[in-house]
Amino acid sequence: MKHKKLIRRIIFALLLLAAIFFFIRLYNQPDQENIMDVNLKEHKNIALHIHPLLSIEILGQTFTVPANIGISAKGMRVIHTHDATGKLHIESPYHHQFYLDDFFAIWGKNLNSSCIFDYCGDKEHKLTFYVNGVQNEQKDGMPLKDGDEIKIVYEKINFS
Repeated sequence: MKHKKLIRRIIFALLLLAAIFFFIRLYNQPDQENIMDVNLKEHKNIALHIHPLLSIEILGQTFTVPANIGISAKGMRVIHTHDATGKLHIESPYHHQFYLDDFFAIWGKNLNSSCIFDYCGDKEHKLTFYVNGVQNEQKDGMPLKDGDEIKIVYEKINFS
C-alpha cells in the first residue's frame, strides 16, 4: 500500500513539474507579432538560420538584390542580405515561419500577388513566381525555406 502511495506522489509531482515547465515556456515566448522588428547585434543564440536565394527578372533584365538590406547601425533584421548575390540570411532567436513578403517589408519595397516594385500584371504583362524552377502559386505568401531558389519574373505576355 505504501508503495502505491509513493508511486502516485511521484507521478503527481512529475505532472506538476511538467505543467509548470509548460506554462513558464508559454509565457516566456517572445512576442511573435514583433519578430520583424528584432535587430540582432551578433550571430549568437540563433534558433533559426536558413538561406534561400532570390532572383528577380524584370522585362528580361536581371534586377540585383542589393547588399545590406535589413542591416543598419541598430543591427541586423531577422531577414537581411550581406552581399548582392540574392542570398537571404534568415536568422531568428526562435523558430518562426517567414514569408517572401516579410523580406520585401524589411526592404521597404512593394510585392504582392500581381506587383513587384511599380511593375504590375495587366493585359500585356504578367508576374510569375518560381521555387526551384517550378511555378509557385503562393506568390508573395511563399514560405521561405533553406536552400530554396526563388525567382520572380515580370514579363510581357507573348500573344503569338
